[in-house]
Amino acid sequence: MGSCLQSDFERNAAFHDQTAAEYDGQLNRSPHDVLARIAFRDLVSRHVAGGSTVLDFGCGTGLDAFEYAQRGYRVLAYDNSPGMMDQLRRRCKSQIESGSVTPYSMPYPSFLESFPQWPAPNAVTADFAVLNSIRDLEPLFEALGRRLAAPGWVIASILNPLHWSKVKTRAWWRGALRAPRGPRIHTTQPYVSYLHFVPALLRAARGFHLIGRANAGALVRYDAVQVPSTRAWWNSTDSTLRGFTRLLWHSPAHKLLGHFIFLVLRRDP
Repeated sequence: MGSCLQSDFERNAAFHDQTAAEYDGQLNRSPHDVLARIAFRDLVSRHVAGGSTVLDFGCGTGLDAFEYAQRGYRVLAYDNSPGMMDQLRRRCKSQIESGSVTPYSMPYPSFLESFPQWPAPNAVTADFAVLNSIRDLEPLFEALGRRLAAPGWVIASILNPLHWSKVKTRAWWRGALRAPRGPRIHTTQPYVSYLHFVPALLRAARGFHLIGRANAGALVRYDAVQVPSTRAWWNSTDSTLRGFTRLLWHSPAHKLLGHFIFLVLRRDP
């Protein structure tokens, strides 16, 4: 792994070390972010059987790890930021003592090397755009494909690369010309993040197939791939949403809406 990529991960960890104490408060500022987190956890519960071992990849301060443990999962909690892991250890103190949450903190390249030595999880979750901090996702999915226990779920939240807030910028269009197929740089400060288009992510996730996807914003809509008529909704409590907005979420245009995309993948048998 090149030195510039190593630098990306180091900058990512350093930023989250500095902001760890305020991180939870930042996540609660937007009602859309709160809705997205609730919907993501429920999506995990819909697919991953109770009692399963879940790898919470990029676990941050342990908001999701705590909730998964409360729902009866055994949680392997990984993050590359020691500062964030300190917050997790405070939040999940009793769960760590009971063994329902096991924390791991190390640089991302070390994670790829050490992961085969860990207990094999039945599912991997990556919430709140964790995968957008990784430029090349193929090594990660290769490691997960080798190590996941059956049935081998990966449930991830990524930034929507077609959301209006990105498409309206000059940087988005410059990236389209420079790298029409590769990931585009979304931000460079305080650390580099990348926009992954869904087809490119699926190519990186060889050995997995798409079960369903959701778009998360003012509303959250989930669509199953294998049974297109199956849909799930998580409704916003925002009463200011007008009829036209709700109508868009019931149309094919919903794939352009929402700050996040949730992807539900399962390892091929």
